[in-house]
Amino acid sequence: MLDGLLANQAVLQVALLDKDGFVTNTAPRHDDTVDQLAQAVGPLDASGSARITVQGEHACIMAQRLKAERVLVLKCETGANLGSVRASFDQAIAALNALVV
Repeated sequence: MLDGLLANQAVLQVALLDKDGFVTNTAPRHDDTVDQLAQAVGPLDASGSARITVQGEHACIMAQRLKAERVLVLKCETGANLGSVRASFDQAIAALNALVV
């Protein structure tokens, strides 16, 4: 599913975090900088909402709280079509939440 998010050309990195904020799965798989996406948990917790979008100078970060206290985080290009990225993100969220019983 994470690789499916990368099919959207604007998506650069994706990470699935466990309940403690540690990266459990990433796409692309051999990119050491993807661990930095775990830092999105702080603003997500601070906001108190299920999803945040942070627009930065060099990238846009989206983070969504999932079932079982997991978090899905993605990084996309600043000029990305955020509607398209959100649609892909929503599909991945629904699929990941469906896996949790």
